[in-house]
Amino acid sequence: MPRIKALMTGTVPNYVDVILNLGNDQVTEDNLVHQAVENGLKVVFYGDEVWLHLFPEKFLRKEGTTSFFVSDYSEVDTNVTRHIAPEMKKGDWDILILHYLGLDHIGHLAGPSSPLVPFKLREMDEAIREIHESLQQWDYEHPEEPSYLVIVGDHGMHDLGSHGGATLGEILVSLIVIENVALNYSISENSNFTRPEVSQIDVTATLAVLLGLPIPKLSLGVLIPSALKRLTDEQFLFGLGYNAQQVSSQFILADPDGTSKDCFNMFLRAKEAHVSWLKSKSNTQRDLAKTLYTNATQQMSSLLVKTLVTFDMFSLGIGCFTFIQVLLSLLYSVIVKRKDIFLKSRGETSGIFTTGIGLFAFCILFSCICSSLFPISVAYLIFATLSLFFIGLHCWILCVWFNTCQVKKFRNISVTTTFLIVGSLLHTISLSASSLIEEEHQTWYFLWITFMLILFFSSSFSDPKFSFHQFQLFSIMLGHRILRKLNQTGDKWASLPDIADWLEMTDNKVILSYVFSFGLVAVWFSLHRLKCLNKTSDKVLHFLAILCVFLYRSTVGDLSLSFILGDPRGVRIVQLFWLINGLLLLKSLRKPSQVQIIKGLISVWTLASALLFRPCNVILIPYFTLSSLFISSVMKKTVDCCLALLWLGNVAFFYQGNSNSLSTINVAAGYIGADYQNIFGAGLLIFIHTYCFPVLSTLLLFLRSTSQTDFIQRKQDIISTLHVCFLHRLLPLCAYCIIVTLQRHHLFIWSVFAPKLLYEAVHSVISFKLIAVGCVLLLFCDKE
Repeated sequence: MPRIKALMTGTVPNYVDVILNLGNDQVTEDNLVHQAVENGLKVVFYGDEVWLHLFPEKFLRKEGTTSFFVSDYSEVDTNVTRHIAPEMKKGDWDILILHYLGLDHIGHLAGPSSPLVPFKLREMDEAIREIHESLQQWDYEHPEEPSYLVIVGDHGMHDLGSHGGATLGEILVSLIVIENVALNYSISENSNFTRPEVSQIDVTATLAVLLGLPIPKLSLGVLIPSALKRLTDEQFLFGLGYNAQQVSSQFILADPDGTSKDCFNMFLRAKEAHVSWLKSKSNTQRDLAKTLYTNATQQMSSLLVKTLVTFDMFSLGIGCFTFIQVLLSLLYSVIVKRKDIFLKSRGETSGIFTTGIGLFAFCILFSCICSSLFPISVAYLIFATLSLFFIGLHCWILCVWFNTCQVKKFRNISVTTTFLIVGSLLHTISLSASSLIEEEHQTWYFLWITFMLILFFSSSFSDPKFSFHQFQLFSIMLGHRILRKLNQTGDKWASLPDIADWLEMTDNKVILSYVFSFGLVAVWFSLHRLKCLNKTSDKVLHFLAILCVFLYRSTVGDLSLSFILGDPRGVRIVQLFWLINGLLLLKSLRKPSQVQIIKGLISVWTLASALLFRPCNVILIPYFTLSSLFISSVMKKTVDCCLALLWLGNVAFFYQGNSNSLSTINVAAGYIGADYQNIFGAGLLIFIHTYCFPVLSTLLLFLRSTSQTDFIQRKQDIISTLHVCFLHRLLPLCAYCIIVTLQRHHLFIWSVFAPKLLYEAVHSVISFKLIAVGCVLLLFCDKE
């Protein structure tokens, strides 16, 4: 959707357009389709139904293909191609737009190296050949109205098959413009083609000039000279001048002092050269006008694009200040709750929270008053002064408490605890470097395997379970070595072959079927180890849910054993699966207890993830669950266990093939079993697929805490778990918000830092909601 808007409006999409991509609101800005209709041109469209939502009531004839069935890469294109011949015979239109989706769907499903890609490209070749032959006939019969054939991609494809990032494969696409197709072209392998790199927004202005339409008012595009060779010198210079005038008007509006800039003066000189050429027809003046117009327009457009992004520093400052205040208040809360260290009452804990909130509210109110009474720079200064004062005061209070407590107790902290805390801090610091954000999985892989080695060599020989523990640790490390190669991720090595690529090859479908089946059996076993299958009814429901997962994958052709139960997309099977999952959830709520509710949530979440995961990734679920159970049994300290499981959740997040790029989000997971488009449902399924393991790690921590038999110990464990989960999520979020604010002018702010901020925000929202659930369990559930 953002790319279509860029092609039709000539404007650079906002970053929020990426987030709103699942919804398709009508384009309200001036655009090429609107200008065509307003000027009496007839537009016909066939293809992605997104166009029908963006430009309603604009097309003479139209038919949309549903884009949310990502598994369909054949019918979506057939429904477009079948209209080519009839439309070419009618010839009553001025613009025919065809938007094919099949290649995009293949990319999401199987990646760019899929054997389906060559077949799809040949299919596209045939469609283009049919159009080309029809246009040739038109040009012979109507030489006074020669045609244009424009072939362009709205986006490219990541090495993993998705898109939304900033790699070359995603942002570089072909643009082919064939004018007057009746001409006989002699094309060979040695033919020289013009291959300049142009911006996507340049297509808008170029098409507008070719069609004799007004350029959309907000367009920042520059004409593509190589696409305008058919125009006479007079027409070409007029187009360049019109384009430059249109961009310069926006340039002056954005920067009233822009008239003194070199690029604007260059535009004025181009106009003078243009006038001189009209009088003298001098080739020198013509070439000078072309060069000056082009350079001036490019420079003004470039400066305009840079000024599109503005930062509300006041709001950013309030946000950062809020995070710091909450973090410091939480640290204070964690410290004073330890009765063995502080001899203070709980009232003082709530008092510091009240004080912090009061100071924060006073700071915002006072700053808002100052911003209305003083110039903005003075308001910023006052706000910064107040923020630093209150943060300093908060830090001073913490230091006083530290000095009065029994600090000696911290000296006996274990090596394991020290490494977990230091590792979390190092990870937070690493977020300040763009390269470490792109390769964050390497940071987590290093920290995790180091932590496993510390556990391995710190095991006590006197422990009767020493050998068994060593074997389990070795198995976890061996599994880590294999699973980190299951899905290559990150930026530098994402294109390398991995185990998942090999399993998903057509020749290896039998092996994939065995791996998937083993994974489902292991999921059953892991849920059994979690004691989620205590009753016969639980076993039956879980078995039926897992059977539905297997039947769905067989129905859609992912496995060697295929079942087509009257529904090739498996919609009915998936509906039955969600019905069973709903019954499991209701069953856990029938006689609510802390443990029962948590087990119900774990079962539902695990089974849903098994359905949404690619078959090769299902094995990750039992590996994660069994590893978590071992860590919970070995690590007796609540803080250590919490940090270890939260680490494992982040590690498994990258096992799955996720990264900090939006291009690795598996959009196809949002439409599994869907028979109609539901934006919120698709968003929820994509979220479950993406954040399966971070959420599951938190649920397993809640299960560990609520399983304590002693009520006092259970309550203390739940409180400690909530504190650690909150701190572990709030610390990197707070630090990263400050980092992004400081790095807002960084070269990679939109391609690296902003996507990571989006991931952090979504992760934090769900983590805080889970913490709220934990608080509810603590307050309102039974005390058994």
